[in-house]
Amino acid sequence: MMDGRVRAVDVAFLKPLVLVFLCEFCRRFLLSKRRVSRPRSSAHSGPSAEQASSSANPLASKTARDRLAWLPFVCLVALLLLIVCQPISGDGLWWEMSRGRAAWEGQPQPSASLLSLESGSEADWLGGLPLYAVQQTLGFNGWMLFRLAFLAIVGGFLWKKQRSKEGLTPRLLVLLGLTTITLSESLSLQPVVYDLIGIAGLPLWILYRFRTTAPKDSADEPAADVPPQSLFVGLLLAFAVWSNLAAGIAFGGILCVLALFDAWKQTVISSKWFVACLAAITIGGCCNPRGIFAWNDSLQALLPFIPNPTYVLAGTEWGSMLQNAWGWQEFYFLALTATWIVDLFINTTDNRRTNRFDLLSFAVAQWFAWASLQNLPLAILWMTGNLAFRWRRPIAGIETVAASPGDVQCTGDLSPDGSVIKRMGIPILLLFAAAWSSGLFATFGWGVDQRQDYRLLRNSLQETHPHGTAFADTTRSAAMLAWVLPELPSPLAGQEKLQLQDIPLRAVRRGRLEQHIRLLSDLKRNRLMRYWRTDGSAGGYWLTFAERDTSLLCISNHNLDLIRGLEETPWKPLSLDSATLPFAFAGDEGYVRRMIQILQNRETIEHRYWQYEPPTSTGSAFDRDRFGGALDSISPQAIFEQAEVFRAMDLHYAALRVLTVGRARFPGDPFLLASFFRCQRELADQERIDAGSASWFRSLAADTTDQPNSTSDDSSFLLMEGSDPPITSDDIPAAAEPLQILVDTYIQSGATAMLSDYAEEAYNEASPQFLYGCLCAALESGAYDLADQLVLQLKQQPLASPIRELVLAREIEYRPERFNESPAVDTSGKEGEK
Repeated sequence: MMDGRVRAVDVAFLKPLVLVFLCEFCRRFLLSKRRVSRPRSSAHSGPSAEQASSSANPLASKTARDRLAWLPFVCLVALLLLIVCQPISGDGLWWEMSRGRAAWEGQPQPSASLLSLESGSEADWLGGLPLYAVQQTLGFNGWMLFRLAFLAIVGGFLWKKQRSKEGLTPRLLVLLGLTTITLSESLSLQPVVYDLIGIAGLPLWILYRFRTTAPKDSADEPAADVPPQSLFVGLLLAFAVWSNLAAGIAFGGILCVLALFDAWKQTVISSKWFVACLAAITIGGCCNPRGIFAWNDSLQALLPFIPNPTYVLAGTEWGSMLQNAWGWQEFYFLALTATWIVDLFINTTDNRRTNRFDLLSFAVAQWFAWASLQNLPLAILWMTGNLAFRWRRPIAGIETVAASPGDVQCTGDLSPDGSVIKRMGIPILLLFAAAWSSGLFATFGWGVDQRQDYRLLRNSLQETHPHGTAFADTTRSAAMLAWVLPELPSPLAGQEKLQLQDIPLRAVRRGRLEQHIRLLSDLKRNRLMRYWRTDGSAGGYWLTFAERDTSLLCISNHNLDLIRGLEETPWKPLSLDSATLPFAFAGDEGYVRRMIQILQNRETIEHRYWQYEPPTSTGSAFDRDRFGGALDSISPQAIFEQAEVFRAMDLHYAALRVLTVGRARFPGDPFLLASFFRCQRELADQERIDAGSASWFRSLAADTTDQPNSTSDDSSFLLMEGSDPPITSDDIPAAAEPLQILVDTYIQSGATAMLSDYAEEAYNEASPQFLYGCLCAALESGAYDLADQLVLQLKQQPLASPIRELVLAREIEYRPERFNESPAVDTSGKEGEK
């Protein structure tokens, strides 16, 4: 489940980027038509006045050309550096590390050794080994150094092309830059990186090598510049390595076959070597523990609708594009698709032959992309490489002008006032705006993303004795637990060591995702006992968990609906602030000590003297954002997530205390403000349950009609709409005007500031509604001495409903000991009467 704080895409800003990108190709199309209708002799006309003036000083012109020719290269390398220096993230990070550790320890079936529901071998069993080996050798810094090494390789390749006069044109700079920004989230050392390398290194490489090779003069003559033996060995080894690291060999294999078929039709390679290369691809893809079935596994991984019903894929990364909300990657994919089609139309208009195998490959890429969101990076990379190959133009000599108006090179008028500077400035500004809009500058840093911090989960289970199996709701939750399992204490005598049941990444490949989703639904609704669904299947989670010997639940802190649903079940949390929240069944002797401690912590943060303090930097790999130079050690996203977890656990005062600190550090953050109003609405709903009507204070604080950023996504708002509040911000009686001023201060600065500004008036002759508002603020800020005084002052006044019931309810909340004391019974007197 994705929450609103995940890095969002500014779609409103993306639209002009797409328009600018498409307008360039419309302009090129019009220029191409003009070029077709223009006489050939015009191309050999004499130099213009500007060219004649620029040739007056050839040495200065040459220096300017040499410098500006490197400007696109420097810009693209700087963009790559920005993307490489992003904290390592990805929900499957610790799962791949766990698989790599199992393979490092000699396990031939890593997933089966980690999951109780998994059996059999897997083709990509070495997918996590490189990641784990780098971490074992160089630590967490090794991951970042590995990405910097990759940047050095790519930079060297671009430098070589620049030196060989195959530099970057403005169009290529925009194309490669936007694609790099779009694929930035897929470069987090996950298995998809191996698929991206495979797509870039095999189909696109074959396309580049064969279409720059002259066809054979006869059928018996070998192809020039393409040694078939090395191609055969390269394909065999490449697919053998690829099939053991990632699951994208089916997509890459289809593209390679089409590229080879194109080369064979153009007589670049002979029929014998064409068949040999096909055999190399097939055999290389079988060189893994799954053998020939690796191709079937790859198709099931790339097309999840084959082993799973389509309805369970909706809203997930495995669903189709039509089943999910669209962001930056989806819109850029559409823009790139439109660009590819426009360029194809331009080639047709220019009487250039359209390669039918490009069309087939384009159709394959489109089908895989629309079938599942996880394939979008692969399709985007292939279309980018194909366009880059068709757009590439060698940089001409110093004395040569651009080949056409549509293909402006870095060889035209390079004076400070020249058109090339203007043309290069627009793409650079466009890429800078795209990088800023995508949030890359905000997340620039070193180390591991804070959302992947597993330490709090590990610490919460150190005082327990885990046993049986554990159920996890998301990939990140299961991955974190799988990584910390070897560090957990041993179980009690007679109990089995804890093992993870399943992970969605494997469940979707093996067709178990539907059962996983149904268990989550039963947990949310607390469907404990057996019942029958409309399709005839049996529901209820108790029997399933009993068969699996389930003793632990691991829930993501983003899954707020499930956290709220578990409040009414026997499952109790073992942590309050971890990115993955563990839950154990009440009364389980392996977790009972930790449960009691968390219950005490809940009482402390909700009704005792507790104030939220953001965690300080520990110097670990999770805290080194911006190389340690960040002023704030915590982000507004982390504060938002913590407040939402407290709110889902009905710890509203604790949530408001967190939000007060967060809004003071990050004023104007819309997500923190929305969470604040959600807490107010739920507290107002609780008052309606306690007394039949909400107080004026909560009604005004929860009335968000003039707050455009505080949209509701929970059922409490529907309950508030169903029962009319006593007053609203549009209809305030004269008696409530002082309270309205108090509420405005409360919304702007918090409960403590409100009490400090209105403390004197609170002790004067104020209305009960005003005093009750001060009481709520005192409880929220932890000023319990002031709360006692306000309760005493309220009790001295004749209170009407609902204030009378509300004051009693608040007193029971923060002073339960006053109502738990039972009067002593005089048994002797009773016996005498008898």
